[in-house]
Amino acid sequence: MSSQRTIMQSDEKLLTATRDSVILHGVRRTTANDIAERAGVSRMTFYRRMGSVENAVLQTLTREFRSYSTSVRTGTPEGTGREQLVHFAVESVKVFATSPLLASIGERDPEFLIPYVTDRFGSSQQLILDQVRSLIELGEADGSIEAGPGTATTLLLALQGVALSSKVLLKLGAFEESLAELRKMLERYLTPGSAS
Repeated sequence: MSSQRTIMQSDEKLLTATRDSVILHGVRRTTANDIAERAGVSRMTFYRRMGSVENAVLQTLTREFRSYSTSVRTGTPEGTGREQLVHFAVESVKVFATSPLLASIGERDPEFLIPYVTDRFGSSQQLILDQVRSLIELGEADGSIEAGPGTATTLLLALQGVALSSKVLLKLGAFEESLAELRKMLERYLTPGSAS
């Protein structure tokens, strides 16, 4: 049991070191040596636990998304399923748009994110999709949401679009306005009978 805890603590140190290094240097300039040194482990331990720098970055992103989405979900006020989903969606965009880790990747290594925008969903996106699906189910059960088979995926893509555009929106001074519009759009889209 204690060896399992030691491994988990070692992994957490490596993920924290990866996060710090990527924020400081970006993905391309982050090295296994840098991560291992920051974590206080050998380079061999880094490779044994993480496999590669890219894999360490992906695991770090998944940890970040899990932490943020859990925090947002826990802070979601009581209400109908639709109210909870709209709150979760808008707050998630706000949190992810201001993440130093995502900001660093978006600024220095945007190509790192392209496969997850154009080609496939990663573990981080799947975490958010699972939360959205569970809130849709809650809203369908209480009658506050009308959804189809593609609603959760469509919502995720819409949220991702706003979050990834946040840098432009912030420069234009339109970020808060965009969040207000996103809130309105989601309310209308999810309300039963609004499509007819």
